[in-house]
Amino acid sequence: MKKLLNIDELSTEQKLGMLMCARYFHPNDKENLEYTLALIKNHSLGCVQVPLSQLNVMKEVLAVADYPIIIITDMEMGYPNGKLPKIPLMALAACDNDEYYRAFARGTIYEAKIDGYNSMWGPVLDVLQSDGPCSVHRHFSDDPVRVGRAAELIAEVCAQNNFLTCGKHYPGGEAVTIDLHMTNTPSDVSKESIINLDLVPYKYLMEKGLLPSIMTSHRVIRDIDPEHPASLSKKVNDIIRDMGFDGLCFTDSMAMMAILQDWGEENILGVAVAAGNDIVLPNYRSTNKQSFEMLKKNYYDGAFSEERLNEAVRRVLAVQQMLGSAPETCEFTDDDRMSLDNVAKDCITAITDDGVTAALDTDNKKLFVILTDNKTSKEIAGEVCFGKWYNPNNIADKIRQEFPDSDIEFFPEFPSATDNERVLLAATKHSEVVFITYCATGPYLGTDCLTRRVEYVINSLIVSGKVSAVLHFGNPFAVKPLLHTPRRLFGYMMPDSQLHAIDVLAGKLEAKGTLPFKIDFE
Repeated sequence: MKKLLNIDELSTEQKLGMLMCARYFHPNDKENLEYTLALIKNHSLGCVQVPLSQLNVMKEVLAVADYPIIIITDMEMGYPNGKLPKIPLMALAACDNDEYYRAFARGTIYEAKIDGYNSMWGPVLDVLQSDGPCSVHRHFSDDPVRVGRAAELIAEVCAQNNFLTCGKHYPGGEAVTIDLHMTNTPSDVSKESIINLDLVPYKYLMEKGLLPSIMTSHRVIRDIDPEHPASLSKKVNDIIRDMGFDGLCFTDSMAMMAILQDWGEENILGVAVAAGNDIVLPNYRSTNKQSFEMLKKNYYDGAFSEERLNEAVRRVLAVQQMLGSAPETCEFTDDDRMSLDNVAKDCITAITDDGVTAALDTDNKKLFVILTDNKTSKEIAGEVCFGKWYNPNNIADKIRQEFPDSDIEFFPEFPSATDNERVLLAATKHSEVVFITYCATGPYLGTDCLTRRVEYVINSLIVSGKVSAVLHFGNPFAVKPLLHTPRRLFGYMMPDSQLHAIDVLAGKLEAKGTLPFKIDFE
């Protein structure tokens, strides 16, 4: 059994180390790793984020940690390094199956524990209020009750296995369309809306005893604190503390431009602790030694009090105590595996006119299928989370199987005027058109919508009366600008869902999913 640390036996610098999450270990920077391991040996580190690409670091951390240090990473959509399907939360929510949520949690814990993790940042409690970048795929819903219920099912399984969850990104306020990795734009959402909408999932989990930790965002909520982002705001932190939350509070990454561009790096760790955060996530561009030295300097310069320090340490140690009694493994059954495999099929969602089925009645007509390719987009975030999830060649093969008389035209996601003319001319030779589109969603991309030229071609064909179906994979809001079509099918960001969507179109599969978001289509 791991040693449980006692706050009364820790020095001031050991206590300060409990407030830091060590991060990122460049393969060529052995000194940074050795320094971090020395902190652990000295009981001077509360948390470590082990890079998923560097599990050799995990082995060294586990070898020297004789206390249950928090070992954590993002697991919003399942354990990224595992072999189980990676599931966007919007796809999981589209199924809205309680057992699928539980299987998702068990699978995540099962795979994460194998590699040595005992904690995760997730589930995401943000209530979607707009079609924002970097966000749609990792939202459960725009309904706060639905978000809370989904998170409860996941958090309950994690609690049973003493696996730390972290609700994020407090306090919410998602009614903006700015990617906080890149910049920050203050939100005008009201404090009343934050309390009555965004905090509903937090309150729900608190009442169930299933909110052991939260992560504060860098979003500025003008109505609460116009001067500070949430991560640096005691006013924002006090709202949930006054509601009775006494769990652990992490900051979001201090490497995000939403925080760095306005606040710099030198003093933000101390400001964050003073605001009520218990563990800070330093800028990974600094070494862990540099970050720890900055945190110590902030404390000795008076940025936060000894009382605040001890309060934070007690919360960190309480979590470590919980982790110290966790089972070594999490049970994961064949039924769980079947549930996860079924998500790609059961998430398929059809929006149709009254009297129109999701399946096509072709009447022996020859289909013209326009299929967006992905030769241009790098899909940076999509590949990290889900692999190369959009596979136009596989879709084309499936179409040829189910609709053998079809003509297929590959269409660039960033088409030229010549591309548009070519496709529109080809469509004149056909009486029925199916348009298949995709868009990546994730940070740094700027590709989670259809380009104007793609929209122009689709809408031109809709006006001609030729389009009988639009199938879209990725951000469902992307097709909102399109004119009305009798059937829209959504398959989200899962490779197998693309093939299942063709089965729905062919009448071989029922579309069981429901849109997790309210979208006012044309």
